[in-house]
Formats: sequence, structure tokens, C-alpha cells
Amino acid sequence: MSQIETDEQTSPDRLLRVFGGDPRRAIREETIVCLICRAAFRQITNTHLRCHETTSLGYKERFGYNRRRPLMCGALLRLYTERAIRSRLAARILRRPIVDNPELRCQGGHRPVALEEILNRRDIHLARGASARGLNGSGRAP
Repeated sequence: MSQIETDEQTSPDRLLRVFGGDPRRAIREETIVCLICRAAFRQITNTHLRCHETTSLGYKERFGYNRRRPLMCGALLRLYTERAIRSRLAARILRRPIVDNPELRCQGGHRPVALEEILNRRDIHLARGASARGLNGSGRAP
């Protein structure tokens, strides 16, 4: 198999077609699907991503996830969130870069916008438009 064929088979567009071009659909309640090998996990770890010769950041950029998106299923994310709340994790964080470094504040949100964020904004816009027209989610009046 040539390098061109390999690149075509692993292009982000081709891999995302399985999920209708929306990387958010790979994240389910009990599993998250690796968009490279299509294996299901509770969490996509750096160890697994090393098998694909990529990193967590590289994977997120390649498939359009927000940089801060955890690569884990919904159930595991809720478990970790509840545990952090119970242990008062936020109260133990001593340093906030945005407060410590005025240059960060001056940037004023200048950052790349990922595909996931574009899709989220579109969904919110569509939902607001449907509710303003008095329609339910199916496009029909209730």
C-alpha cells in the first residue's frame, strides 16, 4: 500500500464520515470511539494515542475537538466531576494564570475555534430559531 493510499484512508474527513462529520457523536454515555481505529473505550489515553503516533492535543486538532475537551465517555466524566466537587479540588488550586499574567487577559479570547465549537454554536442557533418559531425539535408545531 502506498503512502498516498494510507493518507487517504486516515484523513480526518474520511474517518469523521462514520459520525456524519460531527466528532461529538463519537462520545457516548458509556464509551468514546477512537476516530482513528474505531475502537470503543471509556477513555482514550495517551498510551492508546501513541499507537497511532499522535498526542492528545494532536488528536483533538485533527478531528476538531476543543482543546480542553476530555477524551472520555459521559459516565466517566460525571464520576470525575463529582469526585472533584466532593474533594473540593477547586479550592486547592492556588494559581490562576489569567489572574497572574495580565498578558493573557489582553489576548481577550484570541484562540483557534475548533469544529466542535462551531457545531455547538450552530446547534444553539438552530434551537433558538425553532423555539422562537414555536416549533419543537422535529420542525413541526407541538
